[in-house]
Amino acid sequence: MKRLLLLIVICIPLFLAGCLSPSSARIVNDMYEAALMEEEENVASYFSEEYIEAHSIDELTNELAEDVRAMYGVKMMNITLIRNRELKDDYIESIGLSNDQDLYVVTAQTDEREVMVWIVERGDTQYSIIYGERYDFDTYNDIVLE
Repeated sequence: MKRLLLLIVICIPLFLAGCLSPSSARIVNDMYEAALMEEEENVASYFSEEYIEAHSIDELTNELAEDVRAMYGVKMMNITLIRNRELKDDYIESIGLSNDQDLYVVTAQTDEREVMVWIVERGDTQYSIIYGERYDFDTYNDIVLE
């Protein structure tokens, strides 16, 4: 009985950690996994219509898959939600991020020198990636992070 109780106590935090992971970061993670599997329609479903209109889904899927391969898998990409307090005020203003708007900044390391910054918007029914910008680490630290 004690072992069962101990097992439950150990498993609950692990289960909750997965449940409480930010949805915006999970969207970016899932998008990269779909790109690696070359599922173009699935990849397109993670982006806003405006983003897809401005970018070729074929090229976008290939570029995303190359990023995953360069990092030897999605798990190695360090996909992270960046909190507003970690962002520079100028960057917050440039992307139109405010407390009343459901925008999130998610980063993904694309190789040993670059990071991709994704802006994810929470809509009524789903999250959508509305913007993406690639930065080298020095520029990323200068422009984005506080």
